[in-house]
Amino acid sequence: MPIEVFFAVLLAAALHAGWNALVKINAEPIIAMGLIMVCTSVVALGFIPFIAFPPAQMWPWLLVTLVLHFGYKVFLVKAYAQGDFGQVYPIARGSGPVWVLLVSVVFLGTKFTPLQALAVLLIAGGVAALARFKRGKPLDAGFYYALVTGLWIASYTMVDGYTVSQIGHVHSFVVWLFFLDGIVATIWAYRYNSKVFIASLTRHWFVAIGGGVMSMAAYWICLWAMTQVPVAMVAALRETSVLFGALLSTYMFKESLGRSRWFAAAFICSGLVLIKLA
Repeated sequence: MPIEVFFAVLLAAALHAGWNALVKINAEPIIAMGLIMVCTSVVALGFIPFIAFPPAQMWPWLLVTLVLHFGYKVFLVKAYAQGDFGQVYPIARGSGPVWVLLVSVVFLGTKFTPLQALAVLLIAGGVAALARFKRGKPLDAGFYYALVTGLWIASYTMVDGYTVSQIGHVHSFVVWLFFLDGIVATIWAYRYNSKVFIASLTRHWFVAIGGGVMSMAAYWICLWAMTQVPVAMVAALRETSVLFGALLSTYMFKESLGRSRWFAAAFICSGLVLIKLA
């Protein structure tokens, strides 16, 4: 992998963790999510005149994935409202690929390879460690919301992957998805608390601009990198976002990570890399 591609994908991983941190940093995660998606929708609107209009057969899939992306956002903000960033982010990111793999095995007859089995064990071990399970005490609500968030991630990943591989027009799909997804999230945040949302547009403008730019930049960097080197290499390196999330949880949110949670994040990251490369 060329050195410039390597560092570009690392930057994308850091940006992905960064925009998620901006959702958590706001007292109202729904408002923060809405602010970020306002920006992504506006930026996507600027790209629309320069791309082809999505073909008719793509629109049903766009509508399906809009529902799935919205479900992902609902549970992500619930998870951030209930749990630590250093717990929620790696569990949500780590469980997503495992859900995809399990669905492929159960419904599509895919066989586990030894590397995939090892990857699932590493991720499961990391998730279990981050759950902070104590005998006689229930698991945190944030843990369950993070796991369900991973299921939504798996769902839209499979739908989006099928759409762009079978129909094509990847740029049209991405731009229109960002545009429409931003509109849906903006309406959601506005209806949740219109006064706070409007006030936050000026008070927390850095969340909107910073999160929106980081979200779109992370995606486009990875998309560019996949034209330079094999997709599996980019996908594997991108999963280092889990480690960037661990760093942000320590230095931005002052969460007590501890040695065990660092090991847990490393296990999840290693498992994700193996799943992508297996």
